[in-house]
Amino acid sequence: MSERMAKLYEKAWNQTVDSLSDYKKDIIINNFPYDNRVDKDVSDEVACDAARLAEKWEAELCGKITTPAP
Repeated sequence: MSERMAKLYEKAWNQTVDSLSDYKKDIIINNFPYDNRVDKDVSDEVACDAARLAEKWEAELCGKITTPAP
């Protein structure tokens, strides 16, 4: 993984966690390593959202954004 991509993932993670409800933010911050099923589901959702956001930013930086077909 490139250093730029690592920074994008970290930035996306922080932005995603910051935008969560207080309930979900509390799970992410205080319940690691997410042994509880609900905690794991929340952390998986946040990780997917952050990864999508980081990859979107990477595509925008590379100029590879295309309009999806209808």
